[in-house]
Amino acid sequence: MEKNLYEELGLKQNATISEIKSSYRSLVKQHHPDAGGKKERFLAIQNAWETLNDPIKKKQYDSSISYSSSSFDSLNDNWEEKFNSKKHNSSIKDKEVETWIKEIYSPINRLISQIIKPLNNKIKELSADPYDDELMENFCSYIILSQKKIEKVEKIYNKKKVPKSIWALGLDLYHCFSQVKDALLEFDRYTQGYVDNYLFDGKEMIKEAKRIQSKMSIEKKNKNF
Repeated sequence: MEKNLYEELGLKQNATISEIKSSYRSLVKQHHPDAGGKKERFLAIQNAWETLNDPIKKKQYDSSISYSSSSFDSLNDNWEEKFNSKKHNSSIKDKEVETWIKEIYSPINRLISQIIKPLNNKIKELSADPYDDELMENFCSYIILSQKKIEKVEKIYNKKKVPKSIWALGLDLYHCFSQVKDALLEFDRYTQGYVDNYLFDGKEMIKEAKRIQSKMSIEKKNKNF
């Protein structure tokens, strides 16, 4: 019997949104193609996330699985039929991709760059004297402002479903800003106790985010998005 969307994420049906997000982030990192993951598994994980992360879709889905498994299979068949029909309309697909790049990818990429670009200077300034109150306050202000930008990034990302034809780009974008978000948490922990490991880990996460950002830029250019 085919897994339901909760099982796809290794969860029970009563899982909270926090548990859903945590499981999704863990699974996409674990099964990413760059880490040897299979495309089919990633598509299944992404499909589960796109439904369970949307309050309206989640409510509809929860209602559907409260009935018999045949009702669920019927719902799935209808979705596949609609998707296959839509897939054959190239003009619709092209428009979807164009809209997603313009309204989701581009503004998110700009916000990520606004966070990453000043970081080296911010760390260099702080390294002059980490115990100087003014320098630390300036660094903390950078972190707070950057965290607000990441909150905005998450809202933008959830506005539109990633088109199937560019699912890999959508996953890379998610991984990129997730790395930045986690890095900011590490920097924040550093400011609270001056533990250098937090600063080091945060810098490594930013390095990975920059790598993914560069990869996305090349892919976008090669495919003329």
